[in-house]
Amino acid sequence: MDLHSSHIPPLLRVVVSGTASLQEVNALVRHAHHFALIRLKQLMASGRLHLQSFPVTLESTALDCIAELFERDAEGRFIELEQYFTVEHDADGLADDELIAMLRSLVFTKLNDGLFALYRENDPVLSKIIRNIKLAAEKAGGVTVDRILGIPVLRVDCGEDRTPGTEVTLEDLEARFSETLHGTRSTGEYLLSLKEHLLGNKDLRDTVSLIDCAVCIKRHMLQYQVSLHQVMMEDATLFEGDASVLIDGTLRRMEQELAGRYVRKNRLDQHSFHAYMRAIAAMTKDTYLRSDGNERKYGEYLQEHLPGLTYDEYRQHHRKQFEYMATLVKKAVKQRLKELL
Repeated sequence: MDLHSSHIPPLLRVVVSGTASLQEVNALVRHAHHFALIRLKQLMASGRLHLQSFPVTLESTALDCIAELFERDAEGRFIELEQYFTVEHDADGLADDELIAMLRSLVFTKLNDGLFALYRENDPVLSKIIRNIKLAAEKAGGVTVDRILGIPVLRVDCGEDRTPGTEVTLEDLEARFSETLHGTRSTGEYLLSLKEHLLGNKDLRDTVSLIDCAVCIKRHMLQYQVSLHQVMMEDATLFEGDASVLIDGTLRRMEQELAGRYVRKNRLDQHSFHAYMRAIAAMTKDTYLRSDGNERKYGEYLQEHLPGLTYDEYRQHHRKQFEYMATLVKKAVKQRLKELL
């Protein structure tokens, strides 16, 4: 498949003009998907994206995120592309390299929007923290939410140009929060700590990834057993109780429900059932509380609670039932979190 960027400008022009063939449209979709996929791989490799616990692939995520760009109206026109390249910008008057850069930027923006939707769908706790960071930034002096290549960042007013500068990594943020913050803290206090850190280190950039900041706050909460409602701002919709308590309650309810389906109907013995539920509980908390980026397979969780279990045994005797039960439990937990966030 030839994805040389020199093919993009003529493809983009015919698609925007409404004269493109199906083959030309598909070719442009492949280029946009390629941009999105490469960016996702870069974010994953740098530790700035945390999708391992979600039931998605990078390829499908990239395609889902750009799909809106290629939606047609009743007349078959590509609404968003035409708006961007004919109303907001004049595609015919732009050089080829400018068109390529603009398409890449548009894809990155759509990718970011899609990732936020993915977090909302699969990690309501992290989504809530992100929302409250934005609220806190509006109230905090000298901190604003900005975008770089479509990726949301927190920008601190350092009174000078910090480009280029040393990137603030996820590890830097974790170390900073651990050194300066203990116990119950508000979102605003996290941002103040971040602001002081950047102001005091002139070699650092003046921007930090918004999602990195949210992940660090979530990990810090877990470390100090801080309830989410204690971190949220007063004017935000409060989370009713600690997320871990809510998850534990949902797990207990689902265990009772599933015991009726499997143990009492002799579809699963008591020992295996309890091992299943302990493994599912660990998996669920890793997904919704820790967001630690560790990629673990379903079978690995069960092996911890059924010592000596081989992969072949898992695949032949446990996989179908265990993974179905895990899907039911995670769906119930996700729905419960959505109701309260």
